[in-house]
Amino acid sequence: MPSRYVLTDGQQRITTTMLFLIALRDTIEDKNYKETIQKRFLVNERTESGTEYKIKLKQVETDWEAYRLLVLGHGIPTDLKNSSVYQNYLFFKRELSKFSDAEVKSLLENGLTKFSIISIQLEPDRNPWENPQEIFESMNSLGKPLSLADLVRNYLLMGKSADEQTKLYDQYWLSLEKRLQGNLSPFIRDWMQADQHKSYKVARENNYKELYNSFKEIVNNRNVEELFKNFLQFAHPYSIACGLERTGLPVIDQVLVDLNIIGVAPAYSYLTEVLMTWLNKELDEYEVASILIAIRTYLLRRRVLGITQAENKFFPTLGSRIDEIIKSSDVEEAVFTQLSSYEYALRLPNDDEMESRLRSMNFYNLGKSRNYPRLLLSIIEELLTKSRPLWDDNHLQLEHIMPQKLNSDWRDDLGENAIQDHQEYLNNIGNITLIRHNQELGNKAFSEKKKVYAGQSGLQITQNYILDCEKWGVNSIKRRQNYLIEQLFGHVIIVPNRFRRSNNWNQSGEGSSQFDSRQILNQLIGETIHFVSNPALTAQVLSDSKVLFEDKEWSLSPLTRELKQREGDSNKSGAYQGALHWSWDDTRLVDLD
Repeated sequence: MPSRYVLTDGQQRITTTMLFLIALRDTIEDKNYKETIQKRFLVNERTESGTEYKIKLKQVETDWEAYRLLVLGHGIPTDLKNSSVYQNYLFFKRELSKFSDAEVKSLLENGLTKFSIISIQLEPDRNPWENPQEIFESMNSLGKPLSLADLVRNYLLMGKSADEQTKLYDQYWLSLEKRLQGNLSPFIRDWMQADQHKSYKVARENNYKELYNSFKEIVNNRNVEELFKNFLQFAHPYSIACGLERTGLPVIDQVLVDLNIIGVAPAYSYLTEVLMTWLNKELDEYEVASILIAIRTYLLRRRVLGITQAENKFFPTLGSRIDEIIKSSDVEEAVFTQLSSYEYALRLPNDDEMESRLRSMNFYNLGKSRNYPRLLLSIIEELLTKSRPLWDDNHLQLEHIMPQKLNSDWRDDLGENAIQDHQEYLNNIGNITLIRHNQELGNKAFSEKKKVYAGQSGLQITQNYILDCEKWGVNSIKRRQNYLIEQLFGHVIIVPNRFRRSNNWNQSGEGSSQFDSRQILNQLIGETIHFVSNPALTAQVLSDSKVLFEDKEWSLSPLTRELKQREGDSNKSGAYQGALHWSWDDTRLVDLD
C-alpha cells in the first residue's frame, strides 16, 4: 500500500497540474503516451482498483467524485458537469485540441521537466515543534491570499489526526459548503459578529488575514468539534437570512425577501439571531415576523431620507439585546423601543420628518436602482389586493403618469404654468405609479394611459385616485400624493403611536451635551425660521440638514455666510455656526432644547 500524506500547501496547484495531465491524456492520439500519463502520473498501478489509494491525488469531498471519474476515464453525470473540476478539465482539453500531437508531446516532455517541487515532510507527533499550522501560514504569506473560510478550516483541522480530520470535514464542514454555496467567508465573519456582538470588517481579500487573526483570538482554547457544531447550528438560519433558503412560512419569507431587496447584509448576523429564536421556540413565527417588519420599517424610513451611516456597526451590537425582546410582553413595542434608543445618526425617523421628505423628494430616483419606490408601491399593492407583484417580472416598471417629456397636448392640459409644474411635480410620489406593461407609455395622452391602467396591465395602485380623474395635473398629483402617504404611514412603514411624533434617538447618552444643529432642525421640519440680524429674511426647514431659501436648498452655515456677505459683514474665516444666527419663535436655534 502506498504511503499516505496530507497536503498542507499546494493542493490547488497540484490539482491543476493533474487536470492538465488528464486533459493531455484524453487529447493525444498516441496510445503509448496515454498509457504513460495514466500509469506514471494519475494512478498507483500496483494498487487494487477498489481501494481509495488507486488514485494518486485524493480530493476534498466536494470535488472527489468528479475528479475520480475523470482519472478513471468514466463518463461524467449531468449533476457533476457544473463542478469546477470538470469545467477546468474542459478548458484544458479545449485549449490542447488546438495543438498537434507533436506539440502536445513536447508539452509533456519539455514542460513537465521544468517544474520545481519543494517537499517538506512534517512529523508533529514525533517533533512537537513542527507545527503544521505555523508552517502553512508562513508559506502563504506571499501570493494571492487564501479566503477567510480556507484559513479557518485549515486552522481548525490542521494538527488533528487524519481520521479526525475526515470526521470533522465530512460531518460538519462539507455540510456548511453545501448549504452556503460559496458564501463561507462572509458566513465566518457574520458568525464572529453574532458570537461577540461586535462589528468586524466585511470579508474581502484585502482583510482576510486581519479577520483570521481576530477569529483565532475568539476561538482560542475552545473545543474544535463544539465550534463546528455551533457553525452548523448558525448556518441554517443564516442561509434563510441571506435568501439561500426559505422557512416555508409566507409571513416570514416575504419580509426577508424585502429586506434583501433593501440591502441588509450588515444585519445578517442580527437577523440570524432573530431567526434562531424561532427555531429554538423562544418566539413564534408571528413574533419573529413582527421583528423583521420593524427592521424593514426602520430601514425603509431611513432610506427615504438617504440615511445609512453607522448601520454596519449597529446591527451586530443589537443582537446582544434579543433577550429583552424575548422577555417582553409586547415584541413590536420592545423592538421599536430599542431602535429608537441609539444616537442621532441611527435614529428612527418620525412621521413629521418622513412626511416632509415624501412630499418634496424625487421619489422616482429613490435609491441607486430605484428599488425603493418599486418596493414601497408593491407593498401597497399587496395591501390593496392581497397579491404582491412578482419582483422579477420583467414587465413590472415604474411609470410617470405626467410624462417625462411634455408634448403640446400635455402642455395644453397643464395650463400656463406647465413647464414649472412639470419640473416641480414630475418625480413626485403622486405622479409615480407601478405598472405591468411590456413597453413605455411615454407621453401618450392621459385618456390613453387610463385605458392601459384599467386593463390587464394595470394594478390596483395604478387605478385608485387616477381612473376617476378627467385630467391629470398638479391637483390630481397632490390628491394622490396624500393618498399614498396615508397608505405608507397607515400600513407600510407604520410605527407604534408613541414613536410617530417623538424624537426617536438617545438624548441622554455620552456626548449629548454637545450642540448638534441637526437635532434642532429635525424637530422644526416644515417650520419657518428667521435670520436674526434681519428677521424679514426667512427660510423653511426641509430636513435635519437643509432649509429652503429663495427656492434653493441650503445647509444652514453656507446660507448664513451668503447672507453675511450680502450685508457686507462677513468675518475673515467665512465660517459660521448657523444655529447662532437663526431663530424660531423668537429663540435662537442654539438655545432651543
